[in-house]
Formats: sequence, C-alpha cells, structure tokens
Amino acid sequence: MTEDNSAILRRLWTLLPTSWRHQFWTLAGPRWQSAYARSMIARPAESRPTDPRAPLVVAGLFNTASGIGEGARTTYRALQAAGLDPIAVDLSAPFAPVDLNTDIPCQPMPSEQEGTLILQLNGPETMSAMQHLGLRRGRNWYTIGYWAWELPNFPIGWETAFKYLSEIWTISDFAAAALRQHPAAPKISVFGHAISPPQNLQTDRARFGWDDAFVFLTMADSMSSFERKNPFATIRAFQHAFGDSPAHKLVIKTRNIDRHEAARQALEQAIGDAKNIALLDASLSEPELWLLLNSADALISLHRSEGFGLTLAEAMALSKPVICTNWSGNTDFTHAGSAALVDYSLIPCVDPYGVYQIEDTKWASADESHAAKLMKQVAEDESFRQRLGRSGKETISELASLENVGARMASHLECIPKSLMR
Repeated sequence: MTEDNSAILRRLWTLLPTSWRHQFWTLAGPRWQSAYARSMIARPAESRPTDPRAPLVVAGLFNTASGIGEGARTTYRALQAAGLDPIAVDLSAPFAPVDLNTDIPCQPMPSEQEGTLILQLNGPETMSAMQHLGLRRGRNWYTIGYWAWELPNFPIGWETAFKYLSEIWTISDFAAAALRQHPAAPKISVFGHAISPPQNLQTDRARFGWDDAFVFLTMADSMSSFERKNPFATIRAFQHAFGDSPAHKLVIKTRNIDRHEAARQALEQAIGDAKNIALLDASLSEPELWLLLNSADALISLHRSEGFGLTLAEAMALSKPVICTNWSGNTDFTHAGSAALVDYSLIPCVDPYGVYQIEDTKWASADESHAAKLMKQVAEDESFRQRLGRSGKETISELASLENVGARMASHLECIPKSLMR
C-alpha cells in the first residue's frame, strides 16, 4: 500500500462515528490492535534531509541514573562539542525510573516531517519509543538505534527493531561483533561513550563516612544483573587480599537493590559481618557520582561481561587506578598499562536473577586470586598506582573525550547520503 493510499484510508477512518471505531477495536482484540499499531510506525529514511535546519534529535533516558541514561547525556554533549545543535527528548518516564535531574534542557519531539533521530534505547524498546515519539507513517526520519549489549551472542528478539532503523550505532567492538551476527542487521558503527569529568572536581571522603583507609570502590545495578556485575567475586578477592584489615575498605555502590530481593539477600550474605566492607545503595546525581568516584582510591570491577564499562572509563578519566576483568567491551580502552587486568576463564552464562536468559553463550569468571594480588599491589605500591592513573587518563583523553567522540559522530553523520524532501 502506498503512502497516498494509506493517507486516504486514514481519512476515511476518521469520518466514521466514534462509537463504530470503538466497537471495531473491541471486536478486533489486542493482537490485531498491536499488529495495526506496528504497521502505523514510520519506516526509516534511507538518507538524511538536505535542509540544514532539519532537527537532529537525541532521544533517551536523560532523567534516569543508569548507564543507558548516561549514554544519552554524553551523546548529546559530544554532538554539542562538535558544533552541532542537538535536541534532547527525554523518554525516562515511559521506560525507566525517573531518579535524576539532568542539567540538559529537554524538549518535546519536533513535529517536522523530516529529521535525524538518534534513539538511545535498545531493540526491545524501539517500537514503543517510536510510538511515544509520534513517528507515524508518512514521516521520513533517518533513525539511528544506539544500542548497548553485554554478551557475545546476538540478543534474541532484537531483530524485530531492524525494520524501524536506518542504521545502528553501538558502544564497543565487542557489542558490534555480537550484533553483526544477525544476517539481516543494518549497517553497524561503533561509537564508544564520551567521558567528560567536571572541572575542578573535589573529594569529600567525610561525606561518605570514609576514614583514612585505602578505599576500593565497586559498582553494581541490580537491574543490570548482580551476576554480570559480580560484586560477589570482588568481595571474596578483597577479603583474600586484606582480611578484616581496618586500613583497607571496600565500598559497594548499588542501585535498585530493593527491586530484586534475592540479589539483596545474596549481597548482604556475602558481606556478612565484615566491618571493612560497606554497602551504599542510592541513585546519585551526576555531580554526586563524580564526587564518589573522585573520593575513592581505586575502582575494581570483576565483571563477567561489559558492553562498554562506563564507570571504568570515568574512573580512568580521573586518574584513578582501575582493576578489571580483561574481557568484553572494556578492552577497547583497558590495556596493559592503562589498567590492572585480571585473568579470567570463560564459563556458561547462567544468571540466577533472570536478567540474561540466553542459552549457549559464555561470559567471564575472573581469577579472584589474581585480582587479590593486584589489589594488594595497587594499595601498597604508590608508583604503580600513579603509572596506572596517568596512563588511564591519557587513554581516555585520546579515545573518549567529548571533542573526539563528537567529531567522529559528526563526520559519520555528514557522510550519510542526503536526499531532497519528498
């Protein structure tokens, strides 16, 4: 059916009495209603509009304190740093907790017929997001899905979003390799997150109740799976390295722990009555999160898999020594010299918390004794810490500054073919 015929049918439909239309949808049932809703979503443009005034939109979780939310915020800022004028459209309320107040000015979705949309949500949310943004048939937007994925296999079901996307961006070579496994995948490009620490950032250990101990920080969101983030291995490695030493402290920053009772209980059981391990469960603002990172002495992540490893990159940007599993998306920027890399073996991916339910794939099991050795070296060898910090900061400055990431994004957008408005 052509766009003209669709418009005629829609016009005829609106001429029917409202009661007839309601009765039709009642008889049609939810399955047909869903199929109809999908059919009415705009299909992606093959090229960008030539009009330089056409809007460039970044839509995502701007007011959510999650990695995907931070991704949208850094994309917006990187495009701004490249001299572009993006519009931020917040999708937090329909898709995630609203637990952060961003300083980025958000606006409603523009009504223009054409434009470029960077939709920073994953495959399962794509159709609903397009409906929420009002992108119906007849609108001709070049639509980029900016996806984050953490496992080496293609995520089952995400291919249903392909029909709505002109192309896909993703956050690491590791994620791209997984997404390219699907034979129908559109063009996929890699743009890692941009990292931009605040200027003149201070420390405030007293605010977090830290004394003069050497503080290791690890972070985990229960909605991203405690099994994947794996704070349990970090606890065991810390205890192997330092026992109950009051001169060393492990802080486990969590989020959404009350949403997964089994995860909360498992974490509390792992901590036990240890006096030098503290749990900090909170949704922090961006300034608070940067303050937390800067107040710690080192960051450790014995993750099983990362799509990118945003917190690792942020800590490195602050010259903090980072200890992490030497596998998955973080290896784009963690290498010998820029981070202390923990040996690992690959094991079957089994997530008792149900966030990841993919058969026949694997993820990492960090070598906890090796991690303990590296933790002791970081805590006891100041020159080693300083070398890691300097190299880590240089690496992030080169690969992930707002200016560099924004320039790559802008260059990519400029190279997309343009067409006249239809």
